[in-house]
Amino acid sequence: MRATRTAAAVSAILAGALLAAASPAIALTPAPHSGEPAPKRALATIKIKNYKSGKYLAAVSSANGAKVVQKSSSDSYLQRWETILTEGGTTYSWENWQSKLNLGIDRASTSAGAAAITATPSGDLNQDWDRVWEDYGPDGHAIKNRKSGMCLGVSGASTADGAQVAQFPCDGSANQGWIIVP
Repeated sequence: MRATRTAAAVSAILAGALLAAASPAIALTPAPHSGEPAPKRALATIKIKNYKSGKYLAAVSSANGAKVVQKSSSDSYLQRWETILTEGGTTYSWENWQSKLNLGIDRASTSAGAAAITATPSGDLNQDWDRVWEDYGPDGHAIKNRKSGMCLGVSGASTADGAQVAQFPCDGSANQGWIIVP
């Protein structure tokens, strides 16, 4: 009887020691502070298609600072973007699926014609975008930069592969229309 109690006590002590060893990782996890922004939530991996040209938003490479252009559809992961919801559900960031870099404006410029690039996520408003519903068909919208207030469009309203994507004053033109494609 005493051997059974001793074995049970040893088992309980070992189980307690294992729980104690595993629990510091949980116990030391910092709680979020009320002043910190809510974490970003990934919604979906999509392609972004230009309303006028029918071509897709694409990074030219996976390098930091890579230009963003329009390209014909392909299976390239440089054309895939992960939609990340920010700011209480009204603003988006788009992270390139291959490079893990965000769609933004070169040097965080607020000038018309500044090029779209992919860059290391920084939390700057030049990497945050609002979808503005315009007259681009039932699924189309403008993509408006939160920092500059300008819309993403294709330079010169070009329909050519490789045409630079940049920001311009929002004017409702077809080259500023975009359709999210799953």
